[in-house]
Amino acid sequence: MYRMLFSGLLRLSQVAVWIGGAMMLLAALMVSADVLSRKLFGVTMGGSDEISGYLFAISTAFAFPYALLCRANVRIDVAYARLPARLRGLADIFALALLGAFAAVVTWRILATVRITWENGAHSITPLRVPLILPQGLWLAGWGLFCAALAVVLYGLAAAWARGEDDEVQALGGALSLEEEIGAEIPGTDAGGPGPAREARPC
Repeated sequence: MYRMLFSGLLRLSQVAVWIGGAMMLLAALMVSADVLSRKLFGVTMGGSDEISGYLFAISTAFAFPYALLCRANVRIDVAYARLPARLRGLADIFALALLGAFAAVVTWRILATVRITWENGAHSITPLRVPLILPQGLWLAGWGLFCAALAVVLYGLAAAWARGEDDEVQALGGALSLEEEIGAEIPGTDAGGPGPAREARPC
């Protein structure tokens, strides 16, 4: 069951990160077109900065779950790498719990903002008059998926640590080792622990 849940979240996060990447590309194209039109024709495309801001916020939130599940986030591991495996596991659980608490607070505040926007039918105070429920709703969806991924990974970490499966703890939430970073760059290289985290993860 856990393997299926992890795999489903990973597939969903892959779709989200592709959508986020497309949003970033669209934002770059919009800004580039605006700059060129101003330079060449003296005409500005109104709203490109506003739309690109929405797209950047949404795409960033959409990338969080994928970065978590693929352990792509930056880790400062000078002391961490020298700890015994059991202590590293505890450090991973503690760090993920703190991140989960932070994400839960942010998501709760976003939910409150979206509720107020929905009740008031709020629009942006710009000539575009964008219904704010659209960008805010997508932003909330990204953070919600991030919270779900955090809960699943945290549960898997705690369960694997309690069973003494240090390799699975490392594969789920540990900082990437040098071998794993090499394995991520060189196709066909297998460097990582067993279990659902390695079996389901294509990254």
